[in-house]
Amino acid sequence: MNDNLDQLISRRSLLRRGSCAALGLAGLGSQLLTTRSLAAALDQESFDDYRALVCVFLFGGNDNGNTLIPLSGGDQSYRDYAKARGNLAIPSRYLKPMAIKPDNAGGQTFALHPALKGFQQRFKEGNAAVVANVGTLLQPTTLRDYRRGAAHVPQELFAHERQAEQWQLSRPDARDGLGWGGRLADMLQAAATNQKSSVSMNISVAGVSQFLSGQTVNPYVLGPDGTASFSEDEMSRRGKAQLRRAYMDMLAASEDPGHANRHAMQDVVRDVTERAIVNGEMIEGMMNSRSRIKAKVPEENPLATQLHTVARLIENAESKLGHRRQVFFVSIGGFDHHDGLVGDEDYTEYMGPHGELLTQVDQALTHFWEALGQLGKRDEVTTFTASDFGRTFASNGSGSDHGWGGHHLVMGGKQLQGNRLYGTFPNIRINGPDDVGDGRFIPTTSVDAYGFEFARWMGVPLSEMSTVFPNVGRFLDVGNPSSHLGLLA
Repeated sequence: MNDNLDQLISRRSLLRRGSCAALGLAGLGSQLLTTRSLAAALDQESFDDYRALVCVFLFGGNDNGNTLIPLSGGDQSYRDYAKARGNLAIPSRYLKPMAIKPDNAGGQTFALHPALKGFQQRFKEGNAAVVANVGTLLQPTTLRDYRRGAAHVPQELFAHERQAEQWQLSRPDARDGLGWGGRLADMLQAAATNQKSSVSMNISVAGVSQFLSGQTVNPYVLGPDGTASFSEDEMSRRGKAQLRRAYMDMLAASEDPGHANRHAMQDVVRDVTERAIVNGEMIEGMMNSRSRIKAKVPEENPLATQLHTVARLIENAESKLGHRRQVFFVSIGGFDHHDGLVGDEDYTEYMGPHGELLTQVDQALTHFWEALGQLGKRDEVTTFTASDFGRTFASNGSGSDHGWGGHHLVMGGKQLQGNRLYGTFPNIRINGPDDVGDGRFIPTTSVDAYGFEFARWMGVPLSEMSTVFPNVGRFLDVGNPSSHLGLLA
């Protein structure tokens, strides 16, 4: 047991598995390990404004083909879509009311899925945008290079667990367990948090998240409604068994007279426990206090509950948590629609199972937008979606299979240049120039280029961007704005 613990600590895996996350402790890493603070190395001054980033992860692989559909006015139309999608195509009568005409699309008209009515309204108001065909890449990739085997591509393409991990880590060529949201926080923590704050600036209300795990910053994990738990049942239910064992090993070492680091472990365990209790009581009191948020949380919508909790944390970020920068992780699952993607044609508004999930997403984002408006925080919070991968454009008979590039939603206030389509919409022809098979489209925007926009807006210096996204230089010139997506001001 002692050797196992020493290995855990020496590999920093205790931190990366989130032991301090489950306990709500931001500073455990500095007590267990000697690590270099990137923010201190930059000698940053404290931020004088507040900003938050919210990742909404759609686990299972959202069907990109029915999320954003070409209608008319460009080189691809509804006819091309219907031909390629076959029985998965949504009838045009349901799509025409969902039309959007991005300011930068040269007059081309697209449609959003009929479930995304709230998002459509914000898009037209300039408070939302779509980034087309985003996915994991190691380098810019063409179909010719892919077929010749000349392109280096991410490992285990089209596999759920690996691709969801790569989206969160943005390191398809490495598995160090550090997410780009965590590396971003490593860079900013000294300037982003009050020195007296013991709650991490990275907060998940959807279980332990690789996306939020950094070298020195570790996520604070809350339940969807803002409660914290370290019970054995909670650990097992959320897949935290390894995390719990690591903590219990540390606890046992603190009680072992023969362990070389016994006294240091005792100090750490005592500090962890005390801070966990204090932080838990503080968060509980905060969540139960009066709020300026009056928007009602949609019923039977777990994602909306998570985002409501995020809104409460944003409400108290500066006054009670001592944060000027925060990164949040929320999620909703069930998007692996190999079967029954669209349901029957007489289904209400042609929703089907995919539409039901997107309805939850739309309701949750709408509630969050209303809450942010009541807090006066819309211009200070940027929300974006992520997912394992897109899905095949071709039908498998009743659904779609694992794909590659997918379309993603972004929501924000004045900081977002909305009513626009960013990136390059793929050629949707089956066996066309972007298709590696069955409508699996090679991403035209990398996760690195997508995440770069958010990291830059949060305040990561361009000179240090390669620390957050080690491969970003393969996709854009960090110092040349014309090579950036230009999503955020």
